[in-house]
Formats: sequence, C-alpha cells, structure tokens
Amino acid sequence: MNQSKTCHLCIVFGTRPEAIKLAPVIAEIQRRNIFRLTVISSGQHKELLDGILELWGIKIDIALATHDSASQVSSIPQLMIDLEPHLKQLNPDMVIVQGDTATATAAAILSHAMKIPVAHVEAGLRSFDIWNPWPEESNRCMIDALSSLHFPPTDGSANNLRKEGHTDSVYVTGNTVVDALHHVSQLLTTRPNIQLDLEAQLGVFLTEPFILFTQHRREGFGDGQTSVFESILELAAAGHKIVFPVHLNPRVQDNAQRMLSGHKNIFLISPQPYLPFIQLLQKCLLLISDSGGLQEEAPSFGKHIIITRKTTERSEVLESGWGTLVGFDKQLIVSTALQDMEKPNLTTAPNPFGDGQASSRIVDHLVRFCSDH
Repeated sequence: MNQSKTCHLCIVFGTRPEAIKLAPVIAEIQRRNIFRLTVISSGQHKELLDGILELWGIKIDIALATHDSASQVSSIPQLMIDLEPHLKQLNPDMVIVQGDTATATAAAILSHAMKIPVAHVEAGLRSFDIWNPWPEESNRCMIDALSSLHFPPTDGSANNLRKEGHTDSVYVTGNTVVDALHHVSQLLTTRPNIQLDLEAQLGVFLTEPFILFTQHRREGFGDGQTSVFESILELAAAGHKIVFPVHLNPRVQDNAQRMLSGHKNIFLISPQPYLPFIQLLQKCLLLISDSGGLQEEAPSFGKHIIITRKTTERSEVLESGWGTLVGFDKQLIVSTALQDMEKPNLTTAPNPFGDGQASSRIVDHLVRFCSDH
C-alpha cells in the first residue's frame, strides 16, 4: 500500500463471542490511531452485544438488518447480500473476522469475491471432523482458505494451517480472549463499585459453592442434551448447587424448563452480561459446558472445565490438564464432576491460550501488511 494513504480496516462481527474477542483488537487499533477503522455488526446476537461494546467504549458504525436467524447456515447468503453494498461503498483495504460463525463466513466469502484481503483472528482451530462441530468446522476451514493473514492462538493451530499449505501468512499471537479477561480483571480491581453492583445482582450465587453450567451447541440437541441435563439432575439430587444461564435458543430454553425447572438446587437464570458472567466464572467450583470460549477462559481463573462435546478443536485445554472431554455420557459427567470437587486445583499450568498481548501482536502484523501492500 502507498504509505501516504491511511489503511482502511473493516471489522465485521455478529455474535457475543466475536465481540468479546475482537473488542481488544478494536481498542488497540483505536489506541494507535494510525488506521481508518469501520466496525460492522450483523446483529447475529444483537441483544447480547450492547454490554460488551459499552465495556470497551466501542461504537458500531454500520448495523445490518440481520437478526437471530443469522445463527443458521442458511443465512449466509442473506448476510452477504446485506453486507455487499457497504463493502462496495467502503472499499476497505482489509476485512477482519474472528472465529467460525455465519457472520465471519459470509464476510470472508464476500470479501474474497470482491478481492478484499481477509485477516482471520483465531485461525487454524480444527476438530478434523467436518460434521462436529457443525457447521463451525467447515466454516473455519473455508475462512482460512480465503484469508491473506492468519492469526492462530497457539502453535498447534499454526501447525494445522501450515499443513494445509499456509506458510507465509501465519503468525501465532495468542488468543484475544485472554486480553479481554485482563481488561475485565483490571476493571473489577480499579472500580470497586462494579464489584458491589455485581454482587448485588448475583446475590445467592456468590455466597455458596456452586457448579457453573452452560449448554447451547446444536450438535448436542436431542439425546445428547437430554443426557447432559440428566447428569445435572443427578448432581443436584446429590446436593450440589448448579447455576445455569440458559441460552436464548428455544431448543435450549424449552428443554431446560421441562427437565430442570423447579429443582431447589438448580438455578435457571437469564443469559448474563459479560461482567456478571465473569464474576460467576471467578466464584464457581468448576465448569460443565460445551462452550469453546469457556475452554479458553477457565484456565485464567484456575477452573477445571468438563467439556460436554464429542470433540474439541482446542486440544491445548486437554493437554494442559485444565479440561476433560466427556461427550454426552451422563455417568462420566457425574463421576468427573464429583472427582473434581474432591480434588480441586488438579493443575497449576498457565493458561495455554495466551498472555494478554495477542491484540498488540495482531495490530503489529496489520501495520506490516498495510505497509507492504
């Protein structure tokens, strides 16, 4: 790029996890004040984004008229249609996406079709099973195939990319979710009023030991989700308290209300804003979850995570001892949870996903790319 021209970056996201992981990148870009930046939201998790953006002081420049249907793979064509006129008008020098969502996939395909380079944050994650998780595994493979810059969080993810033929575009940065956690921890330390507000909101959940539980991934719907919920009932019947922020997906809501509501040891609560959720993460005994993001966050708080999925693309959490993969096996979930509560602090390994400097490294590489093109 001609150095006299300001490089124009466009960041596109739609879900809460994308916002959490891209917020530190946006903040670092804004701090350096050397790029023109446009932030676009697809509205894929529209009702869950406001708290994240407010936490970082980020404003959306363009909001697409796309709603919750964007979580379905069939929405990718509509997302591309909605996004195309904006990219045509903006003509950015690079589009930055994160992860493996419908929004990220649509933005990457459209940008490639318009010959706009793509940078992929958290590139290279692989389960090596195209159907599990579906459609995330195929989404991220497609995004990586179309990207000019790859920012894998770990050496393992980088090796996956190199085996696929990406050699000169791969830069290990760490995971930006660790940057986000550092930011939140600093807020909680330096602004005690936030801490007090959170304690008032969460009340009883912070006064007694509890298991934090989440379950939302579509590959678990049906018999898998039923088996996992039965394990939660068994743990509750044994006297353990479980806090479950219930995902807004109707298939999760309906089954949770049918199977888990009314039990004195199971607390079904609404999806939590980022800060209250981090507070729950800090205070819980352990995690039972199918969340990919929580596999990355839990080690920072010294929490073991029982992963209710058949596969994980984050092998580092298993290798470091912070996670155990149990699938949908009810008895294995229960026995692993009981063992964890008897022997806490199973590992003292550092968080394998980063040191809180990923965003700075990413922006360094963006500067070099813009200087060279």
